Amino acid sequence: MTVKEIDKKIIQNLLPHREPMLLIDKLTNIVPLKSATAIMYVKKKGFYVQGHFPGQPVMPGVLIVEA
Repeated sequence: MTVKEIDKKIIQNLLPHREPMLLIDKLTNIVPLKSATAIMYVKKKGFYVQGHFPGQPVMPGVLIVEA
């Protein structure tokens, strides 16, 4: 059986991480034991954008490079 997508609920059953450090919302393009594409929805209220530029939420450059 091939799984095409894994949602956040299943990811939480697989990983010990929880909010705010669970930085995966969905997995797609899964090749078992090889690779997958992780999707994270960037939100205005995410901890990583608060205070970077007060009043103007922006994803920090270091996280953009990592993404």
